[in-house]
This record gives sequence, structure tokens and C-alpha cells, in this order.
Amino acid sequence: MHLPRLAGPVALDGLIDEAAWRAVAPVPTVVYEPAFGGAPSQRTEIRVAHDGGHLYLAARLRDTEPAEVRASSLYRDEYAGDDTVGLIVDPFNDDSTALWFYTMPTGARVDGTVSSDMASGEPDWSWNGRWEAAAQRTRDGWSAEMRIPFSTLGFESDTGNVRMGLSVYRWLARQSERHVWPPIPPRWPRAYAKPSKLRDVALTGVASRRALTVTPYVLLGYSVRSPPEAERPRGLDVEAAAYSAGADAKYGITSNLTLDVTVNTDFAQVEADDEQINLTRFPLFYPEKRQFFLERPGIFDFALSGDGRLFHSRRIGLADGEPVAILGGARLAGRAGRWEIGALDLQTAESGALPSENFGVLRLRRQLDDPLSSVGGMLTSRIGLDGRYNVAYGADGIIHVVGDEFLRLTWAQSLRSLRSARPDEAEPARWLDSGRALLAWERRRAAGLSYRAELGWAGEAFDPGVGFEPYQGYRSADLSATQEWLFDAGTPVRAAWLGAEGEAFQRSRDGLLEAAEASPFVGLTFASGDELELVSRHRREEVPEPLLLDGGIEVPVGRYAVHRAGAEFSMPDGRRLRCGASIEAGGFYDGYSLSASLSPSWNPSPHLGLGGEYRFDAIRFPDRGTSLDAHIARLRLRLGFDIHASLSAFLQYSSLTERTSINVRLRHHIREGTDLWIVYDERLGDAAAARERALLLKYTHAIAR
Repeated sequence: MHLPRLAGPVALDGLIDEAAWRAVAPVPTVVYEPAFGGAPSQRTEIRVAHDGGHLYLAARLRDTEPAEVRASSLYRDEYAGDDTVGLIVDPFNDDSTALWFYTMPTGARVDGTVSSDMASGEPDWSWNGRWEAAAQRTRDGWSAEMRIPFSTLGFESDTGNVRMGLSVYRWLARQSERHVWPPIPPRWPRAYAKPSKLRDVALTGVASRRALTVTPYVLLGYSVRSPPEAERPRGLDVEAAAYSAGADAKYGITSNLTLDVTVNTDFAQVEADDEQINLTRFPLFYPEKRQFFLERPGIFDFALSGDGRLFHSRRIGLADGEPVAILGGARLAGRAGRWEIGALDLQTAESGALPSENFGVLRLRRQLDDPLSSVGGMLTSRIGLDGRYNVAYGADGIIHVVGDEFLRLTWAQSLRSLRSARPDEAEPARWLDSGRALLAWERRRAAGLSYRAELGWAGEAFDPGVGFEPYQGYRSADLSATQEWLFDAGTPVRAAWLGAEGEAFQRSRDGLLEAAEASPFVGLTFASGDELELVSRHRREEVPEPLLLDGGIEVPVGRYAVHRAGAEFSMPDGRRLRCGASIEAGGFYDGYSLSASLSPSWNPSPHLGLGGEYRFDAIRFPDRGTSLDAHIARLRLRLGFDIHASLSAFLQYSSLTERTSINVRLRHHIREGTDLWIVYDERLGDAAAARERALLLKYTHAIAR
């Protein structure tokens, strides 16, 4: 299919009233869900074209109840249950990666990336590209336009011709109804955004573009620290003024290979981490929230089991959750032919007992003749000025065997200096003790039968210094299988699934079976979009030495067999008032526990959004007379004045730490890359904890060529 070229100029105003648009035929959309190929409840007209330098989308989205069109978000990169229209582009036509753009009736924009042919079923919404959108509410629904520069898409074209993959969709939130083109059946998770299933389109008379953007910033701030009562006399505070400046620069070395340079990197406007409670023997995983590390993160992905990964960017510039200054560095990310390339080098400042350190990452991945198969490798390094170092490397491959069947192989190993950053562990006596291996076979699909079988092994000295690995010294087996059924429209149930998961961990050095669990589950998606899942967990666990959990709870040595049951309920995003809930109860080591959570949200208008989360954990050990009650509460408030100005507040409370944290951010978004931020942070605790307050003003100004 040839993508038409606009015959004249168009104004990006969301009105779609130019003659140039009337000359472009709409694509023939079909209903994707609730029932593929069913009758659409509303008319949808989506047109796609280009002008030689930009990709355009124009959509007329009819609605017989225009007042019921969901339009709740005015914020960049935030979805709040709105109606949407979107575009997914595979600019390299590699059947593996894609860029995702969508807008809402308010004109708010969201973008993300797709990698590994949507193997995870979820895109990465952290990427931010340069593009524009406009939308209008109309008497018969709403309409929208998008304009995406070719420099954002990053394709290569030496001849003026290019082929790429493309799909478009409309989402009617209140009806949980999606219209798509091309007609991709829902056999796989988010199949309409699966790069290998997109429609090939040809563009002629185009040229790839390179971009250069320099974004300097200035920061002014004032902070007050009130020490714990035991440290200083009451009322003696430590005050400090903060001021700094720095810059980020982004340059397109080629149309799809980008160099980022940063000097005195700052993350003042980043939202605080969520409070968590740890009731397991393994460390908690915290996701990355800093934008510098969220640019095209899929290129740097080297996954191990669960949350494990050879590279975890939170190891850079953070120590025990507290910031460590990043003096500067560079990152290279993109593609060259069939190669995906990622390189990162950053230098951190000295902080307390931590020396200045250099962090390096190199990631290469090559697509094979089968575009769904790839092989690659990664090298990471962490070198301190005190002479300590940690180096890790790995090789991995994903092989498309046949149909929806895939084989995954992974090997990794870490090496470190004799003066280890973890002196409690002895140096490895054997080479393999610092290795990590993984073998997995899986069937990737949504409808029908899907499954996964995985064998893993980790040496006792495997410790990637720039990664995250919660387990050492074990052999593991993981099995899961799910059968899902999709039903026709008009039935009370849209989908149903039945399955089970199982895992086992065996200690390598003596063969002790430390843990084994089997979890059957069943779930339903109702015609309303509500979902309900029931699960039963049966776990056997060996505790070879006393285990200390959050809240001071100690689990004695012993063998434990416990049984638990739980339920989880969620409502679709399209409701202005909605709530999710979960509950799980049953045995917990030599006692029992109850965990429950609620997550209500209310979006009465585009200008106001409220969201809350509450989690309660009750643990009882009757034979020992020990108990624990833990509460975590979060409240999020959003005030949107327009698509340029917004205020957000995030409040948290944890009863275990007796800490309350407040994060308030006022943002004036002038244009892409140019923002004014005012940020207020406060952390309150009991008398044994310090109280900290900070007020910051930050201005960034993008200069683009």
C-alpha cells in the first residue's frame, strides 16, 4: 500500500476541514474488541498521509452521545480512562520494534515504544518523542490530528523511498470498544500493536532527518533539615541554599542512531518512589522514574528471571534511595542495519563513604533472517576511584522456532575486585560460581493456549554491579500455562481464562529445596469491562536460618507448608469513578496473614483527577504471641489548568516507618523540552527521624535545530 502525500498544507487544529484531507481516503477500520469483526457502535474515519517531512493522522470520531465522550486528562504521558485515537509505526520495518503515539479529546499526548514484537504484552510508555497533536470536541463526537516529524521516526532513506509498518486504532472508553486497521485478530496480547502484524506501507519522495537539541537548565532551591531529637537540641535546624546549572544535548548521528550528552545531570522534578513493605526474603525492586534513563530503555534490556536484569539504571546516581550527583556522561542508542546498539558512560561524584565511580554499559543485539529472532550481548562495568571494580557480561538469544513458539537462551557472568563491595561474601572458588544461565521455551499468544517453561541457575558469587539480581546460589524451574476463551458480543462474559503457575528453587551447594509453589487461577472479563481473578497458592518453604522481615518480624528456622487464597477485581479505565480491590489470606510461615488493598480513582473533568491507594497487612503468629499490622496509604491529586500548566501532589504514609512524605510539583510546559518546574518536598517521621523540607525552582530551555 502506498501512503498518500498531502496535496496541500493543513493546519494542525483538530478540525480536518482542508481540501488536502478530503482527497485522502479513510482506512477501513474493523472492531477489534469486545468481539472481533462485530458491528461498530459508532462511526470511525481515520486518514493517514505524509508531506515529505512529517507523518500525519486525521480522525473524525463520531459518537451518538457526544456528551459521554471520555476526556479526563490534560497531562503529557498520563492516561485517565479517556477516549483515544492512536498510531503505531514500525519505522524500520523490522517486524520487532515500533513507536506508539496517541491523543485524546483534550489534545493531551502519550507516546511509547514497543520492543521484541510485543513479547511482554506491554509497551514502554517512558519514551518521549517530538511530535504534535490537536483535538476538538464536536456536535457529533470529536476529531483529532497528529503531526510526527520524520526525525522522530528515525528511518533511513537514501533513495527518497521508504517502507514501514503501520496500524491505527480508536478506543471508545465507556464501551470498552476498539476499532483497528489493519484487521489484526486478537490472538496475541495487544495484537493491533504487534510490529510483525502491522500493514506495510510505502512512502515516496521523503528524506530522513537528523535532529540536534540542546537543553540547558538552571536550578535554585532552599532546604531545611531538622535533625532527630537525639542528635541536636530541639529547634536547631540546618538550612542550605542550592543552585546549579547543567545541560543535556541530543544529536542524531544518523537518522536512527542518537547521541545524548549530559553535564551535571539533574532529576529534581522526578516523583518520589512508592513506599513498599517487604514480607519476603528477597530485596524489593523499584522501577526507574528518571527521564534520562527512560529514553529507549528497551535497547538496554537484558532480562534475567523475574525482576532480575544485568543492567538496572537505578544502580547509577542512587544509593539506598538517596541521590548521588552525576557529573556527566554520554549515551548512544539506536540502530545500524540489523544491529541495535546501546552504549552508556556516566561518572558519579563522591558521596559520603562512596567514592566517585564510573559506570559503563555496552549492549548489542542483531536481528536474524527471521525478524522475530535475535542474538546479542551486554558488557557492564562499575569502577571506583578507590580501585574497586565490578564487570559483568552476558550473551542472549531469542529464537523463533515455529508459529508462536519461542526459545530463549541467556548466559551472564560477573567479575569483581578482591576488595568487594560485598565483603560478607567470599571470592568465588570456581569460575562458574559467578555465572548465571537461563533456558526458556514459551508460546506467545492471548486467545487459546499459552505456556512457558523455564530453567535457571545462578552461582553464589553472581553479583552484577550495575544490575539487579535478587537470588544467588540456586537452581530453579518455572512453569505456567493459560487457556483463554474469547466470546461473541452480546454475551455477559467477554473473556475467560484458566491456568496455573508453578516454581521451585533449589540451593546449589547442598541441593536443599528452599521453596516450591503451585498457583492455579481462574479469571473473567465481563461485558462491562470489569475483571475478576481468583487464585489459590500452595507453598512449601525451607528457612535454613532465622529470617528478619520488615517491621522486625523474625521467622525461625524450619520447614513450612502454607495454603492461601486470593481475589483481585478491577474496573475499566473508561469510568470516571472506578476502583480496584484485592484480598489474599492464609498461612504465613508458622502463622497466618491477611493482605488487602483498595485503589479508587475519580476523574470528574479534564481539570481534576484524584487517585488513592491503601494497603493493609495483618500478620499473626499465635504460638509465639507476635503480630504486626502495617498500613500504606497514597493519595495523588492532579489539577490541570490546560495542556500547558498543571499541578500534581503525591502524599504517602507508611505505618512501619512512621514516615509521611509530600511531593508537590507545579509545571508550566511552554513547548517540547522547555518547562518551568516548582517542586516542594517534605519528609516527616517520628522523633527518631530527621524532618526534611525542600523548595526547588527549575527551568529547562530546549534549543532545537
